[in-house]
Amino acid sequence: MKDEIVRPQISRYLFRKASIEKVPLSGAFEISPLCNMDCKMCYIRMTKEEMNKSGRQRSVNEWIELASQAKELGTLFILITGGEPFLQKDFKELYIKLYNMGFVISINSNATLIKKEDIQWLSKYRPMKINVTLYGASNETYKRLCNNENGFDQAVRGIKLLQEASIPVKINASITPDNENDLEAIMEFGKKHRLQVQATSYMYPPVRRDETSVGKNDRFTAKEAAINSVKIKRCRMDDKKFIDYAKNLEEGILTNDSLIDECMDIEGESMKCRAGVSTFWISWDGKMMPCGMMNEPVCYPFEIGFKNAWEKIVYDTSKIRLPIECRSCKNRHICHSCAATSATEEGDTSKKSIYMCNMTEEIIKETKRLYEEIINRDNLLGRR
Repeated sequence: MKDEIVRPQISRYLFRKASIEKVPLSGAFEISPLCNMDCKMCYIRMTKEEMNKSGRQRSVNEWIELASQAKELGTLFILITGGEPFLQKDFKELYIKLYNMGFVISINSNATLIKKEDIQWLSKYRPMKINVTLYGASNETYKRLCNNENGFDQAVRGIKLLQEASIPVKINASITPDNENDLEAIMEFGKKHRLQVQATSYMYPPVRRDETSVGKNDRFTAKEAAINSVKIKRCRMDDKKFIDYAKNLEEGILTNDSLIDECMDIEGESMKCRAGVSTFWISWDGKMMPCGMMNEPVCYPFEIGFKNAWEKIVYDTSKIRLPIECRSCKNRHICHSCAATSATEEGDTSKKSIYMCNMTEEIIKETKRLYEEIINRDNLLGRR
């Protein structure tokens, strides 16, 4: 079965080998910017009118032709994302054709549109996983953040349908000022339903949707994002694990607790992740980028062919260098700053992200504060 080839250790081996040989092992097909929700911090969502003014969506046949070219170069994993894929009338057709080509497919979705009819074909053509973003733990939060007053009930219904069919689900959570009070409930939802939860309090500026939004988004301040980032870790860790994490952080060791396989760090002074090395992103309007958060470097695979576009992206990505200040920074091994954060926060990949720099400093402070709180409490209770 396809599932067997994506065991973590095998996946890591494949990506290591692909990164060395510059094979486009994994890619995202962003099939549409349209969505049935309107989340404040979204980096891509457009209305149909905005989309028509900006570009055109690619047809199923165009995506399949491009996928065929990608497969010849070694692409195995495809993430279908949007917008909301289940909003697309031809999504089922595209998905099944990609599946029958042998790709291992994941889907990003808000799950609010998933119906029993979808479960029937998803059960037959099983995805590796469906990443469901949970934006809160109540309809009130969904209305406030996503402009969908029934969003939570709809999302839960979709998740339950997927679980009942034993279709793998992972929960993503974007924590913002509009839903921060729901964090514990979201984490508890994951525990109750035995679902992995990956939450983040960092929101990239949506420069792909609006080039003037460099350094801006509906999000926390760097300090608030740091406090919530540590809070997320605390929700996932018992005292012992958090103490170990805090000690590692103090020593400049970042344990891989992000759970984001696509963004795992690689060595070197160029891109700190697999983007443009063994992974790619193709936007709804036909652009290839190394990362879905960035506008550049960019190529046009539907015009020049996948192979030519990939080779150009690999070359252009190899020329990107981390900001000079970041290379010698004492926090470089624990900071999540990367080319995408520099591009979206500062408008230039060669400039350090002040927001991310400040956030990292505050994460260190908040982690130390909670660490000392645990130690002092245990000392008071005579546990140590």
